[in-house]
Amino acid sequence: MIQTPVLPESLAGDATFAILSAGQAPGPTVAKRAAKLGAEVVAMDRDPAVLARLMSQSTARVEGLALAGDLVSRFEPLYRNWGGTPLHLVLNLMPLDPDDCAKGMDAQIRGLSALVRALGRGLVAGQGSVVTVLPRPSQPLALAGHGMIGAFEAANAALDKVFGARGLHFHLITVPEGQAELATDTALYLGSEAGRRLRSGRLDLG
Repeated sequence: MIQTPVLPESLAGDATFAILSAGQAPGPTVAKRAAKLGAEVVAMDRDPAVLARLMSQSTARVEGLALAGDLVSRFEPLYRNWGGTPLHLVLNLMPLDPDDCAKGMDAQIRGLSALVRALGRGLVAGQGSVVTVLPRPSQPLALAGHGMIGAFEAANAALDKVFGARGLHFHLITVPEGQAELATDTALYLGSEAGRRLRSGRLDLG
């Protein structure tokens, strides 16, 4: 994978991005840079204060949406109300949220499944990508962390078998622990027109 992807000069008219757990790095940076490039950004988080800060970065292009409930129920309003609005990128940062991460691997995979059910019509309409960012454990015996990476990789492969033919892509970005910002450029690239042509896969950065 390209370690330093070439970003387009503009995303205007080409991109609508949704960022889940947008207060987690690299969410704020991705939101700010995507809006500056002209994309429409829907920042989703449980904390209204986080959303207010993100929206203040670009009031014209960043919309905040508060999500309540567990990793499955928080998507129910989106499933009912999102419709077929084209989405070009869903950046999943829920595994980086300490509270969500503490719920364990099974809960995270159920959350990914709920995400796809809720936003699938929009992703199909936009021929979009779902990009999840995970930390890569530094310790060989950090089995839960290594297991999370394996679980998401397997889940993405299964989703690709179902939705790949409909133009959806599922990417997993791993970064060293504490260096989530390294995923910023790659996430932005995967939401661009060129990036959305890449096949589903795992990208290990750093």
